[in-house]
Amino acid sequence: MTDLSARHDAYAAGYDAQVVEYDCYIAEALFGLSYAFVAPGQRLLDAGIGSGLSAAPFARAGLRVWGMDFAPAMLALCRAKGIADDLREHDVRQLPWPYAAASFDHVISCGVFHFIADLDAIFREVARVLRPGGAFAFTTRLPDRDNAGGPYTRQRAGDLDVFSHTPAYVQVCLDEVGLRRARTLRCFVGPDAHCVWVARAEERDFGFVDDTAYQYAGMAAAFTPNDNYRRILVSKTVHIRNTRV
Repeated sequence: MTDLSARHDAYAAGYDAQVVEYDCYIAEALFGLSYAFVAPGQRLLDAGIGSGLSAAPFARAGLRVWGMDFAPAMLALCRAKGIADDLREHDVRQLPWPYAAASFDHVISCGVFHFIADLDAIFREVARVLRPGGAFAFTTRLPDRDNAGGPYTRQRAGDLDVFSHTPAYVQVCLDEVGLRRARTLRCFVGPDAHCVWVARAEERDFGFVDDTAYQYAGMAAAFTPNDNYRRILVSKTVHIRNTRV
């Protein structure tokens, strides 16, 4: 068990009650934005399932839930709710995940990524386990100030590092692995701004690249006023095979 997982285990018993007390309904927002893309009987992976709060609405809607988390006490709470077909003790940051390629119709991760600095490798793993056309729904914490040229800011919250990712950086991570942004929603959890994202997996072959290149100048200009960071994004070119989506 890592230090981070031990800290999560320490407050597991009171976690669900704390979420209600804090008026945190970001899990419900994530389910609402995803609802149009899911159907009963489909397989859903919750990466960082915790006590199961985010997966529970999907289970009630008839989806079959798989989950992984690095905190055993959280997994025990989730297991007691009887919402998951399979639960595994596994750190989301440890790659590859213990699942076969294209084994899930949808992937969700709620309240997890603000504990992870770099998301690009995580998103590549999501794309690996996600079936074509599937939805990837997740949350990120938004910076409360300009990032001075970086993709995220780092803050201390008690004894934890918390990362706030710029929407431009998240968009680049999605585009690089063929995940197309479908919906976003900005909301607050207490005083902190968060973003709920839903992206769709496109049918693309990343075994080779052709001459089609997309640059993100427009996206960078839309999401960040910082000139240094804009230049970083504009210089990042992603080659994508032309296919029907």
